[in-house]
Amino acid sequence: MPTVDLTPRLARESKPGPRDTFLFDRTLPGFGLRIHPSGRKVWIVQARIEGRSRRIVIARHGEMELAEARRRARDMLARIRAGENPADDIQREKQTPTFRQFADEYLRRSDPHWKPSGRKTVRIYLKARILPAFGRMPLDRIGPEDVAAWFDAASRDKPGAANRALEILRAMMFRAEEWGLRERGSNPCLGIAKNPRNRIARFLDTDELARLGRALDAHEARWPEAVAAIRLLALTGCRRSEVLNLRWRNIGADALNLEDSKTGPRAVPLGKAARALIETLPGARDPDAFLFPRHAEGRGIWILTNCWRTACADAKLGRLRLHDLRHTAASQAVMAGENLPLVGKLLGHRRHRTTAGYAHLDDAHLVEAAEKVGGCIAKSMDLNY
Repeated sequence: MPTVDLTPRLARESKPGPRDTFLFDRTLPGFGLRIHPSGRKVWIVQARIEGRSRRIVIARHGEMELAEARRRARDMLARIRAGENPADDIQREKQTPTFRQFADEYLRRSDPHWKPSGRKTVRIYLKARILPAFGRMPLDRIGPEDVAAWFDAASRDKPGAANRALEILRAMMFRAEEWGLRERGSNPCLGIAKNPRNRIARFLDTDELARLGRALDAHEARWPEAVAAIRLLALTGCRRSEVLNLRWRNIGADALNLEDSKTGPRAVPLGKAARALIETLPGARDPDAFLFPRHAEGRGIWILTNCWRTACADAKLGRLRLHDLRHTAASQAVMAGENLPLVGKLLGHRRHRTTAGYAHLDDAHLVEAAEKVGGCIAKSMDLNY
């Protein structure tokens, strides 16, 4: 059997003959490429097992790169020298689902428990980042070295997206252990440190709020609904989807009764300025109608974005996100003298370190806090409600 310097190019360009052709690697004896007359190519290991010469197929050429096949071969040959028979593992792998098959089952079981936004996010990351790397691999053969190499490559262009994909993969692997598809404690994502996050959150001081208020005033005639939505975001500290998807049935006397926020149903106390703003909104008060119909359920986002970016540019606020209005509300609450646990409850935080143990706070305290926050922001923005 000829031995060659096995390279990706040689494996790719070698042509089939009238009989099986074997190209064995000079650097790793026993590892090679088998080329069938049909043109099918497979990575193989050839060694003596229990007194007999055996050939074990690792994977098809094209489904596994040379470096990975050589690594698998080195592992197999070491186990053979230790008296094991890797062929038994290969037979078991044929009965083990691939990661893609497991992903399909994972989605089927998890979908009923996820919100639409969660389902969409997981599917995007699976399709774009996770399945291309692991889809064809047997579920129980994905190891820490595989995940580490994938994460390093993914982190080069978009470290934040790589972090999110790693979180999703880690959760899936824990579920695979629960379902008995992987050994307990074998999660290959453990021990991989996520990329450090850039802290981009900021909040507006009173001078910046005043400039933003004047800029919104200047564009109210052009984008009335968008301006009203941005003002309500500032006055309540709500998340964007929570405000844009408000219906009139969600408006209570002193609170926004959110049916399905990020952290589940909750009531957002309303201060005087926020209540007055809502009263000025046009349209019939049909309980099922949206307060902001042009922007509800993902519609007209580009209009809202244009309004926000234009106002920020006019107010010379630099790169500012709509979500930073939420940070502004929290900061204004703290500066108004409210304690952190109360602020966490006001904004609907779920983390125990900010909200646990403070469930006894009644609505009167929250409404009072909302009144202070809304009053500070309305005064700075010169809103006469």
